[in-house]
Amino acid sequence: MKSNIHLIDDVGASIILSKLRKQALNPSMVRHYVSEMTAALTRHVLQRPEEGERIAVIIILRSGLAMADQFMDAFENTDDTVAYHLGLFREKESLRPIEYYNKLPAKDPEIRRAYVLDPVVATGGTATAAIDILKDWGVDHITFFSLLGSKQGLDRVADVWPEGTDIFVGAIDNVLDEEGYVQPGLGDIGDRLYGTNRAR
Repeated sequence: MKSNIHLIDDVGASIILSKLRKQALNPSMVRHYVSEMTAALTRHVLQRPEEGERIAVIIILRSGLAMADQFMDAFENTDDTVAYHLGLFREKESLRPIEYYNKLPAKDPEIRRAYVLDPVVATGGTATAAIDILKDWGVDHITFFSLLGSKQGLDRVADVWPEGTDIFVGAIDNVLDEEGYVQPGLGDIGDRLYGTNRAR
C-alpha cells in the first residue's frame, strides 16, 4: 500500500460497513449508516488546527453531503472552519470526471489545509480531479477522506500529489468491475443515498 494511504482499523466502522453493503436498504437507512460510519472514522482523520489556521472542508457533490454534518460537528467550537462544495460526476461511458459546480473563492491565505469528503473512491477519477483543483487553488496539504475505496483507485489518487496528500479510508476492496464500480463495494452510493436508482 502506498505510504500516503491510511487504512483505518475501527471495529465499529467495519460493522456499520457490513450493514451498508446491503443493497436492499432504503435511502434513509443508507444516509443513516453513512453518517454513523463517518462519525466512527472521523476521530482517526482529524488533526487539530494550528493557531490562526483556517480549515477548508470540501464536500464532493452529491454523495459527500451525507458525510458533511458528522464531520463538521467533530471540530471544536473554537476551530475556524469553512465548507465549500465541488460538483464532480463520473461520465458513464468514458468514466472520466466532469466538473459541473465550482464556487471556490479566491483562497484565504489562512487556509493551508483542506479536507475532502467523498464516501467512495472507485476509479479515482473524481478524487484526482478534486486534488488537482485544490492544488491549483493553493492549499499546502489535502486530507482525502472516504469510507471505502478500490485498491486500484486509491493507488491512482495517491500518485497525483503524494507529497501533499494523505488519504484516509475505512475499507479497501480489491476488485473494480468493467463499469468502474468497486466490488463488492456499495453500488452507486449517490443514487442509493437519494433514491434515484429506483425505477419510476
